[in-house]
Amino acid sequence: MVVAPLGLPGRAVLEPFRAMARGKNPARKHGNAWDHPHGWGVVYEDDERLRAYRSPLACWEDPTFDEYAEARIFLLHARRKTNGDVSVKNSHPFSLEVGGRTWFFCHNGTVRDPLSPPPELAGEGSTDSYRLFRKLAAEGLGVNPGAALRSVYEGLRDYTSLNTFLLEERELWTVCRWANDEAYYTLHLGESQGGPIVSSEPLDGVGRAWAALPNGSVLRIDRRTGAAERQTPLLPS
Repeated sequence: MVVAPLGLPGRAVLEPFRAMARGKNPARKHGNAWDHPHGWGVVYEDDERLRAYRSPLACWEDPTFDEYAEARIFLLHARRKTNGDVSVKNSHPFSLEVGGRTWFFCHNGTVRDPLSPPPELAGEGSTDSYRLFRKLAAEGLGVNPGAALRSVYEGLRDYTSLNTFLLEERELWTVCRWANDEAYYTLHLGESQGGPIVSSEPLDGVGRAWAALPNGSVLRIDRRTGAAERQTPLLPS
């Protein structure tokens, strides 16, 4: 998954992302060449608003993928499923209006802890990631995103990774928190001509000065200025 809170031209990021999703990123820093064929999604700009498109197809098999070459891209996610069927409803990013603000959420990893959002927020998704997002919404995401992340994530114990992007009109929240497979789950922060960029793997030709985020990192980025603020790290599980 990739997020650029100030946006990037589709032509600059689509092909490197597709290579990463297929497990063929030439800049990969680890040996896990896993593909992510179980759906993809994008957050892009349309009429000065953030919009999302999701598909159950692999991004390299979906002709719609290349239609975003002319768009300004803010987030891309490719899914490798561990639970839940392959469908649009289970493709990331998920979106939800909370407190008058529309949030876009994507997650990489598997959460085995029980996640029980209230019935009014249950929705149709059947994955742990979907329930995790709805749990955050129930815990005050629309009021204080940082406090909601801490309240939910520090109570989880049984997961592979909590790596998360939470994108909204004004801000981006990024969480890098993994329990195993450091080489695969570590997120990377880089610089691009369009501002900061965070990715599952460094992407040659898109960003530079890539640096791994420490485990437990919580990063807030202002979408107006690109200024990044490192928050208090999440407590270890």
